[in-house]
Amino acid sequence: MNAEERTPEWYLVHLRRESELFAAAIDAGPHDAPVPSCPGWDVARLTLHLGVIHRWARHCALFADPPDDRTQFEPSDRDLAEWFREGAADLVTTLAEIDHDGPTWHPFTVTRVGRVWPRRQAHETAMHRWDIESAVGEPGPLDAELASDGIDEYFELALPRLLTREGIALPAGSFHVHCTDVEGEWIAWNADGELHLEREHRKGDAALRGPAEAVLLRLWNRVDDSNPELSSVGDEAVRTAWLSLGGM
Repeated sequence: MNAEERTPEWYLVHLRRESELFAAAIDAGPHDAPVPSCPGWDVARLTLHLGVIHRWARHCALFADPPDDRTQFEPSDRDLAEWFREGAADLVTTLAEIDHDGPTWHPFTVTRVGRVWPRRQAHETAMHRWDIESAVGEPGPLDAELASDGIDEYFELALPRLLTREGIALPAGSFHVHCTDVEGEWIAWNADGELHLEREHRKGDAALRGPAEAVLLRLWNRVDDSNPELSSVGDEAVRTAWLSLGGM
């Protein structure tokens, strides 16, 4: 699948499905089950996080402006799963109706147009669906095409945001990432302190190869190097430095 086929509608199909799976995991519970991939969080805390994010993103997309206070989106005495489902449904409806090429507001370094939101929320929800399912049982697979696009979004959108927000310096050296099950190759490097990215096959100082899901989970530190689906070559220090950048 090429980038042109990944329309806002395609992302919304995934956002709806991943939200339904997340809600099912809330129902499965228990709400106090710890989430291994989000240290210090339990199912209730993760649900609160994603439910607020959905409402915050909907506000930003609808009004092209960030809300003054995110606490307005928190539940009171509502059933947690019901509250989550309502917010996810409202988000999907809003993101289907906005002008995807029109102006919006978001905190990322890419152009501020509406189509950023379906993509970002599909990936946000898919990753946290994996998190919550890991807390209450075995996580189901991530769609391979969505995971490959998630790698692309990690380098294009999420990583620059992390670097800016956290004040993290880029590692030295170049890092090549290669999906083995679907299309997707990237090389990222530090040029005078700035992130550069090309979507092509080119040898880097270090490389990470594997199925798209496994690579994406490794970039976001959901799995470690013991995952047998992943293979690494090149300078270990460079690879370790690049892989230390991902967060929750």
